[in-house]
Amino acid sequence: MNTKRFIPLAAIAIAYTQSIVAQQEKPNILFIISDDHSVPFLGCYGNKDIKTPNFDKFASQGMVFDRAYVTAPQSAPSRSSFFSGRSTISTTMSMFSLPLPGDVITYPDILKKNGYYIGVTARSHHQDGLKRNKDIKEAIERNDMATFGQRFDYHRIGGQPLPELKVFLDKAASEGKGKPFYGQVSFYDPHRPWDKNAIPEPHDPKAIKLPDNYPDNELIREDFARHYDEIARMDTQFGLMMEELEKRGLADNTIVVFVGDNGSALLRGKGTLYELGINVPLIVRWPGKIKPGTYSSKLVSGEDFAPTLLELAGFKADEKMTGHSFAHTLLGKPGKDREWVFSARGAHAEDLPVTTKDFDLIRAIVTDRYKLIYNPVRELAYWPVDFSHEPFWLDMVEQNRTGFIDREWKARYFSERPMFELYDLKNDPQELNNLAGKKEYAEIEKKLRDTMAEKMLTDRDYVPLPFYSLDKEYK
Repeated sequence: MNTKRFIPLAAIAIAYTQSIVAQQEKPNILFIISDDHSVPFLGCYGNKDIKTPNFDKFASQGMVFDRAYVTAPQSAPSRSSFFSGRSTISTTMSMFSLPLPGDVITYPDILKKNGYYIGVTARSHHQDGLKRNKDIKEAIERNDMATFGQRFDYHRIGGQPLPELKVFLDKAASEGKGKPFYGQVSFYDPHRPWDKNAIPEPHDPKAIKLPDNYPDNELIREDFARHYDEIARMDTQFGLMMEELEKRGLADNTIVVFVGDNGSALLRGKGTLYELGINVPLIVRWPGKIKPGTYSSKLVSGEDFAPTLLELAGFKADEKMTGHSFAHTLLGKPGKDREWVFSARGAHAEDLPVTTKDFDLIRAIVTDRYKLIYNPVRELAYWPVDFSHEPFWLDMVEQNRTGFIDREWKARYFSERPMFELYDLKNDPQELNNLAGKKEYAEIEKKLRDTMAEKMLTDRDYVPLPFYSLDKEYK
């Protein structure tokens, strides 16, 4: 018997078996995204008007974050940060219509390299460029820029989340052959336009409590009720998706992340850097690892998902990823928390820069208490993203034209913005009292400007830095 050959072969077999066991012990990851969805529009965030029993149940099984902020108030750039662990500026994704560069490492890339079966399905990930414009689409194809889908073992855009999840799980089982899986599944809800009668028992417009900074009339209430209806419709589908994991015996070893890609398409929401634009719901469940029914007010950035999920899976983040892992928070362990988050607004869609609907340049820094907003092109007229055709907005425009609009709403929506806005989110969560330029807040404002400038420098931002040479003119 040739023992010299037998021993190495045995060692190889043992090592191979150990690697398979290690793969099987790795957690599956299911990353679920709602489209245009702000805090506090789920029951688990204390909203008593909205019907979301399945999300509320899910929240009771995991950890709810109320200070999660996206890196951009629009889908394509924000989702790029989810994948890359970097800001939209550093990856050139603030242009909106650009595909994610092929040399940008994403966390699914690292998971795949380490034995995961990876897939993305349902609503578009928006990482292969905006293709509504024929000329843009042809230019992207001509230059071979749309490479994002090629990264995945399974890539299918279209279809509703529940049936698409089932297909993906079937593929992961048959093609993955024992590998752990990573899957991203995106909802269309609650993106505008909002359907009438989206659920059998629609929300009563008269019973809804509107945000404190919101105009109040019948048209606005009807609009808000339809928003709630779409979230409730999504809630039903989400509950069935969680049941599917249970049926397949996957729930206990699957990290499920639910997050909004950016804020709701509301006044001071999507397209802006106010709270309704960038503060999104985030709930994470991992049975046996994350204490159920827990809440966190720690700051989380859209840059943070990549390093966090990689750490939970046992892998290191790419060196270019600038996100901070919040794995320690999820697992109830000590660790370093974020001190601030950064968000940036750039172009939206592919139209010319006439109003803020299509183009804006805004930067924001948010700390545990304060937010600084920088408006370099404050002269651009405010125009809402995705609802400039809605009756309630057209009614406001007409009121402004004829001089019958409330002075408060005229100042907020039909007047030139200040260069800087500073808000005390603890005492002014609706962001109504601008503290920028006030002597008693000068030190806080300067510190936030300096922090913003450093982030802009390290990300190689193209917007002028928020410094002081013409400060008197800004006030």
